Amino acid sequence: MHQPLFKGLLGPQVETEEVDPHTVQGGLLKSEAALVDGAAQTRVEQFAAGRVCGRTALGRLGVAATTPILRGEDRAPIWPNGFIGSISHTDTWCAAAVARTDDVRSLGIDLESSTPLKETLLKRVCTPKERAWLRTLPAPGVTGKILFSAKEAVYKCQYPLSKQFLGFHAVEIELGDESFEAVFRQEAGWFKPGDVISGRYLVEEGLVAAACELAR
Repeated sequence: MHQPLFKGLLGPQVETEEVDPHTVQGGLLKSEAALVDGAAQTRVEQFAAGRVCGRTALGRLGVAATTPILRGEDRAPIWPNGFIGSISHTDTWCAAAVARTDDVRSLGIDLESSTPLKETLLKRVCTPKERAWLRTLPAPGVTGKILFSAKEAVYKCQYPLSKQFLGFHAVEIELGDESFEAVFRQEAGWFKPGDVISGRYLVEEGLVAAACELAR
């Protein structure tokens, strides 16, 4: 059992919930279960854990437990009116973060194993500037995984606003000790080149967690 990862990465107006997906038995509402009918057991477990976490966190904001979290044609979760959220999972851990749209414009979270990013993926994920920086480090693969996770969190954060799927080179990450800044390199809706989304990350218990939010 992991310790909660995301509460310290997001602001006080964001509710989070985390769980081992293998410990969630059932838990899906009927309309949610229909979305994974026939899927592999691992997929069902992770989907169920995400929905249970999401509804638990929403419950702390006053949303009824019978409110489903469905899925759009773009496969993104559909949150209740007036709320925004993000879900992420690995084989061993699942998390959801939610907030009222009166408080938070958008947010994104991502979970990854802390195994090094494969050499074959570095060029796909990292910009030339990022790769040049990674080559100066003693453990570029692990730091590369942090960059990957940060970009995933940023893309989830920007998508509800831009409705655009972005490639990995669309933003460039400037990494600090526990924080990061994602600088847009291309236009995405009302995000312009040079715009920045800031976030936080940690590496703990074999996992990388990254999160960002845009305040209202």
